[in-house]
Amino acid sequence: MSAERLEVHPTRLEMLALKRRKTLAEGIADILQKDLEVLIISLVKYRERASILRTQLYDILLRSYSQFIEAEMVSGSLKVKELAVTTTPKDFKVETSSSTGVLGIQFPSLKLIKQEVSEHKPRLSLFDAPIQLEEAASKINDVMDAIVELASLLAAIRELLEVISLKRRQINRIRFKIVPQLDSTIDYIEYILEEIEQQDAIRVRVLQRKRKERN
Repeated sequence: MSAERLEVHPTRLEMLALKRRKTLAEGIADILQKDLEVLIISLVKYRERASILRTQLYDILLRSYSQFIEAEMVSGSLKVKELAVTTTPKDFKVETSSSTGVLGIQFPSLKLIKQEVSEHKPRLSLFDAPIQLEEAASKINDVMDAIVELASLLAAIRELLEVISLKRRQINRIRFKIVPQLDSTIDYIEYILEEIEQQDAIRVRVLQRKRKERN
């Protein structure tokens, strides 16, 4: 199926303008393609980092859960529940901002704001709580750090995917709509100009023959 041509006057001047437009469009498509390749490379790196961080997070949670189970085995589930209810809660806040990433893209950025407490002061009483429970609770900072960093990476990945999708649509529009339209229009103008040249040549030959006949 041939592409639709543009409505233009079939002149040589118009044909030259269309050829310049085609060259410009192809140049823009090449630039967009290079940007797309850079974005895809960055996306792969972000996904690899997110995969590593997700694995680390699962490992921390698994170790914490194992220590929590051990604490229940040592002190009993009722005692662990009692300690969980009476211990001082730990609040976390997350600040949102933006950071400039690849190709100047603004990525959402998350930052964990922790309470300023002594890192050496246990949250649970060592006289009442088993050491396994305190060790499990102490990993909350590592868990929150990993969660916030992972959330930032996922937000960046989502932004990259949106920009990649936009770049691909732009490239496809140029290569599969704009350039074919220009090619079709240029071919049409060249065909019309050739027809005009042939008709002019025929008229010239007819006039020359008539002149010879008069002479």
